[in-house]
Parts: sequence; structure tokens; C-alpha cells
Amino acid sequence: MPGWLMQLDYSQIVTQILGFLIVLWIMKRFAWKPVLGMLEDRKKRVQSELQDVERRKLDMEKLRQQYEDKLKSIDAEARARLQEAVRNAQKVASEIKEEARADVKEMLGRARDEIERDRAQALVELRNDVVNIAVRASEKILRETLDAEKHRKMIGDFIKGLDQVDADFKRS
Repeated sequence: MPGWLMQLDYSQIVTQILGFLIVLWIMKRFAWKPVLGMLEDRKKRVQSELQDVERRKLDMEKLRQQYEDKLKSIDAEARARLQEAVRNAQKVASEIKEEARADVKEMLGRARDEIERDRAQALVELRNDVVNIAVRASEKILRETLDAEKHRKMIGDFIKGLDQVDADFKRS
């Protein structure tokens, strides 16, 4: 046998083995359960946090989808409002055109009425001028002064002739 084996103190070895087994048993009895419990609690907490992260990830995905849907609906609403504004603008433009047409018709009617009044006034003035010219011409030709009755009759006949000329003028 080798020499170092002889120098071993077997009682000390047995005592250390027994002490180790006692410490192992105490550790198992009092320390392993709490350590294993802590490890199990930590494992559960990690799993819970992972589930929470997954749940939040799903919630974020739902929120992102809702956000995209909301953006789409806002975009669609904006397009609808834009189309409505275009329709309203076209309607207003149409109303303005119709108003302008009505105003033009009204102005043309007033202009025609005014032209007709001016024409009638011009005809009256022309008749008066023609009557005056005719009276002067007839006085010069006849070199006599007509009495008031003859004068009226001559003017009346002349006006009747002018009415006929006016009626012919209006037809053409």
C-alpha cells in the first residue's frame, strides 16, 4: 500500500462525509425547496411576462389595424367631402350661369324697351319735323296763310299718311 493511504485519518473522512450528508440533507430539506420554489416562481414570472408581451404584441397589432382602418375611413371621408364640394361648386356655378342668363335676358328686354321708346320718340319728333316742314313748304308754295281749320285738316291727313309709312316700316 502506498504511504499516503496510511496517513489518512479515516475517522475524519467519515466525519466529513457524515457532515456533508447532513449539510446535503439540511440543504435539501430547507434550502432546495425555497431555491426550487424561487426558480419555479421566476419561471412562472418569465412565462407570464412572455404571455404579457405576446398579448401586448397582439393588442399593438389590433391597434395598428384599427389605425390603418381609421386612416382609410378618413381618406374615404375626405374624398367624399371633396366630391361633395365639387358637386356644390358645380351647382353654384350652374346657378350663377342661370342668374347671369336671366340678368342678360332682363337687360336685353330693358334695352329693347328703351330702344322702342327711343324709336317711338324719334318717330314723334320726325312727324313733328315733317309736319313743320310740310306746313312751311305749303305756306311758301301757296303763299297764303291757311286758316286754323284747314291747317288741322291738312296736318291730320299728313299724319295719317305718316302712320301708313310707319306701319310699312314696322313690317319690314
